[in-house]
Amino acid sequence: MNIRNSSDLLTAIFFLALGFAALLYSGTHYALGTPARMGAGFYPMLLSIGLILIGVILLLQALFEPDEEVGPVDFRPVLLVLAGTFLFGMLIERAGLLIAAAVLVFAARLADRSFSFLETTILAAVLMAVTSGLFHYALGLPLRLLPV
Repeated sequence: MNIRNSSDLLTAIFFLALGFAALLYSGTHYALGTPARMGAGFYPMLLSIGLILIGVILLLQALFEPDEEVGPVDFRPVLLVLAGTFLFGMLIERAGLLIAAAVLVFAARLADRSFSFLETTILAAVLMAVTSGLFHYALGLPLRLLPV
């Protein structure tokens, strides 16, 4: 069996490490509870097990199916998506859901080299309408839509 430095192998290692770390953390810091009366650690445990299963599937795929070796990593998309997510988290309470969602969409779309301002504006408007309709109006969550 020839194990190469493939993208499946690296992703499997990442998912397995993240899944086991989250499982260990949630198991030691939160009460698990039962399926009928779930504790704070129940859902993180389920997500951790899901990550571990995905990691095992990717590991098996990396072992038994040939894959291309990992080439150079383009950090522009990675940094822009992370920056958009970070800015969303920082802006959601200060600037409101609509502005935070627009910033997230524009940062994520800038990661693609074929960025189109009109397409991104339409995507942001649809996302803002759906999220505000779902979270603010339908579910009644106390989210500010715009800064006060």
